[in-house]
Amino acid sequence: MSHRTDDELAVYINKYYSLQDLKISRKIFSNQTDNEGTCMVYIRLRRYNPRTRRDEKEKKIPTGVRVKPKFWSSKKGEVLKSDFEWQQKNRIIQEKESDIRKYISTPDGEYKFAQLKKEEFALIEEVFPTPRLLKYKMNLAHYIEEYYKNRENLKHPTGTVKEFKTVMNRVKEFDDAKNQITHMNDIDLLWSDAFELWMTEKKHYSLGTIEKTYTILKTVLYYYFERRKKLNIQLSDEFTYKSFKRGKKSKNKPNPISYAQVMFLYNYQFPDKEKHFEIVRKMVLIQCFTGCRFDDLKKFRPHHFEEKGWLKFTPTKTTNYDINVSQPLNKYADSLFKEVNYDTSRYKMQNQPYNRAIQSMLENLSSKDECKDLKFKTNHTSHNFRDTFITQAVQSGINFKSILEWVGQSSYTIMDRYIDLTPEFNRREMRKLFKQRTKRKSVKAQ
Repeated sequence: MSHRTDDELAVYINKYYSLQDLKISRKIFSNQTDNEGTCMVYIRLRRYNPRTRRDEKEKKIPTGVRVKPKFWSSKKGEVLKSDFEWQQKNRIIQEKESDIRKYISTPDGEYKFAQLKKEEFALIEEVFPTPRLLKYKMNLAHYIEEYYKNRENLKHPTGTVKEFKTVMNRVKEFDDAKNQITHMNDIDLLWSDAFELWMTEKKHYSLGTIEKTYTILKTVLYYYFERRKKLNIQLSDEFTYKSFKRGKKSKNKPNPISYAQVMFLYNYQFPDKEKHFEIVRKMVLIQCFTGCRFDDLKKFRPHHFEEKGWLKFTPTKTTNYDINVSQPLNKYADSLFKEVNYDTSRYKMQNQPYNRAIQSMLENLSSKDECKDLKFKTNHTSHNFRDTFITQAVQSGINFKSILEWVGQSSYTIMDRYIDLTPEFNRREMRKLFKQRTKRKSVKAQ
């Protein structure tokens, strides 16, 4: 890196790295012992590449402390009390790490003021080149990162924050493919043309993914556009033009399981050798009988059932929008909650393992002779059991306002996804229409 000018180095850093990509830890190498059986304790520096998802650069700085492997805690990164000089050694290690962190976290600082030796400074430069130059000029990816970290600090839902992180990485990847850096003053219709072309031709993203990317991107741009004078950001208003945004909002089709499949699952008990499916079965059923999202499934506690016969809570996704769920418990949901004393904290499975377990359970059921007529599909995820509840409610003719209150939605447009799901449903509705008209004529004739 030493052959680069400051400007070149700043461009390099702005394009590829941010402080979140820097890792610092304490480490010994137990196979590198001296004659007395002691190892050097190092401060280990690693640079993580978010695009390749692996550490690509690593250096280690000796602390001057030596310790026997048996007196070292790898988990805590410190000398154990079994070592006679453990306090003094840990203090030296902590001071060395503190000096390194101080230099890295102070963009305007010099290594001499951080009490680093010249050779230590050189090692840091190889992994974390000239941190003060991170302030050189923030690019679009940096502004997206700053924005989502603000939302993270405000305790916004993890899923929402993650979407901004995804777009940040998408912008980084686009810049890398074009061998460029996108700054705020680059954002215009021509940039949008190039970004759309890359997502379409190179990444083969769907129109829905492209539309969502632009929606999230514009959220960030609007935020900084309103603050551009105070932050001295050069950003034109071209991103507000109707033609700037590309893609098309996707209308995801629901993928519910049938009423017969739901009731089979409710009454079914897996044999002893398949008992590991029982937790998954009950989690699925709670979603089917309440319409709750996966994010809320594990968060029900007795106070959510304080009003007898009712489930009342604020969904995680709509916490900031003052949208609540108020749902009279049906007997199936109540029996499932009663089993766990109205506390679902025991269901600790994360979303991806849960989805894998769902697929595995459905594959198991579809192979059983007793389930052949039910025709279980294996392409269901945790989203589809909320679909199931809403679908059953719509097809049963429940008032839409009640459904919205039961599932914590505010817009009637959401119901559009669940109408006209099947030809059978359409035929039933048609029969209802003319049956009512016939009744009215009969009454008049009398």
